[in-house]
Amino acid sequence: MSESTARKTRAKRSLLQEPVRKVRAIPDKCLKCATLSAEQAQAIHGVDGDRCWNPSVCYSRRSHARHRDRRNSSRNQKRSRQLEQIEVETEATTAQFFAVLVVYRASGVDTPVHAIGAEIWQGQQKFGSVKTIRCGGMTPSQVHAYVKKILSVLSENYGIKKFAAQERLDPQLCPVQHYQ
Repeated sequence: MSESTARKTRAKRSLLQEPVRKVRAIPDKCLKCATLSAEQAQAIHGVDGDRCWNPSVCYSRRSHARHRDRRNSSRNQKRSRQLEQIEVETEATTAQFFAVLVVYRASGVDTPVHAIGAEIWQGQQKFGSVKTIRCGGMTPSQVHAYVKKILSVLSENYGIKKFAAQERLDPQLCPVQHYQ
């Protein structure tokens, strides 16, 4: 087979194959922007900022970036479920306590922790919270020690051994007054 015939054959085969669907990743800039409040994002990326903000796109893109992991995992769970339906008693799960660690930290990899708090939930109802404290001046080991201290108190009072989730929020949303 000549070289030109081989090229034509390869071209025909590639046309017959299904196209490979490439998944576009969300730009890092958009992922970081999604952690900010809408007002902050508009201030940074709007008319006074780098003019990246597009209201027809950014609201849905930011929502998608914030919720895609949760939505993808629930979608994957739905796909993997079998057809058999099993009823589960919900009274036992609604009586259980769980805690969510709330970390106020600016977007970025090596940004310091601004403040830490925790929320205690029983089923779908918020039961209580651990007061948010500022972490200014604390070393990373002191922050970790404080988190362990929170867990020990939650273990004694509610039987919670570890946090069910971690919620990372922008420091501007922190309820603790911060001085600049």
